[in-house]
Amino acid sequence: MNSSGFHYHMVILLGLCVVTFLLAACQTAEQRMMENEDLSPVNVDAEILTIGFYNVENLFDPIDDPKTADDDFMPTGKMKWTSERFDTKLENLARAIRLINDNNGPDILGLCEVENRFVLERLTNEFLPEGIYGIVHTDSPDGRGIDVALIYRKSMMLYKGMKLHKVPLPSVERPTRGILEVTLEKGGKFLTVLVNHWPSRSGGKVQTEPKRVIAATTAASVIDSLTSHNPNADIVMIGDFNDEPSDASIRERLRGLEYPDGQEFDGRMINLAVRPSRVDTIGSYLYRDSWLVLDQIMVSPGVLDENGLILRDRAMTIFHPEFLRDYHPSQPLNPPRRTFVRGTLYIGGTSDHFPVFARFGWRE
Repeated sequence: MNSSGFHYHMVILLGLCVVTFLLAACQTAEQRMMENEDLSPVNVDAEILTIGFYNVENLFDPIDDPKTADDDFMPTGKMKWTSERFDTKLENLARAIRLINDNNGPDILGLCEVENRFVLERLTNEFLPEGIYGIVHTDSPDGRGIDVALIYRKSMMLYKGMKLHKVPLPSVERPTRGILEVTLEKGGKFLTVLVNHWPSRSGGKVQTEPKRVIAATTAASVIDSLTSHNPNADIVMIGDFNDEPSDASIRERLRGLEYPDGQEFDGRMINLAVRPSRVDTIGSYLYRDSWLVLDQIMVSPGVLDENGLILRDRAMTIFHPEFLRDYHPSQPLNPPRRTFVRGTLYIGGTSDHFPVFARFGWRE
């Protein structure tokens, strides 16, 4: 066979693989939607908002995207990422998301490490109650093709717009995720949510810290711009910051601080992750037998004005039900049960992070 004939047959084969995957998804979608009929939230309190964040760890579909480095997450790739494994991942994530907020699911949920809008549409339309959540997503400049995104309960909030703020790392560095700014409205009052996934610690915490300081500087600039127009703006900042509340990027550059009881607050953002970070029995991520609180929720001082979003919980909750944890004898601290261990060994877990959430009041 000459080279042109070989390429022709390869194109046909790839097309057949894509069609087969889409047909399999369609055949099971109706069944999943029927299973989810009983899961539609009916007891959601309109005066309470539950806001969360979840690093969903490499939520890729098994279809090749030539614009991103997703070759490992293909049926023939290093991770042997099949449609069955993809569906199992979505089922696990949906189960965790539904359990938040007394089995009603969060009203607003930030996400990171999602490949594209398609994986979000499958999650929200097939594995979560169909039509409950709206999606906010845009492609990021990250070379791996992992994005930040947000889903929101459409019966609670109106979507008004979004921006993606570039994190300007030096040109020699690989591009990183931007900061997703989402504007929502409820009863004529506005809420801004900033979804973050700051540069990782790969290569060493100290060596990579300057990248996260740049991300913190970008976030601080966005917040300052919003509060310059409205000093009482309701802003929620959520994400995997790859730093803890006590690290310089959060505490010093961003000025994300704990709210002091009975004292004037002098930070930029009230960090609801500070108190959980002082308790070393659990974190949102386990690294070399040490719990870290990398996933955080922060709010602007505007939540103290008893108008619009209202501070209710002084600390966020790290959500770690048993099915999200690894109870293998080799894991005495029972960390998050991830999808793969030791590189490419598939164990069918959900994510290497636990989700976090906090409850707020709302006054119109």
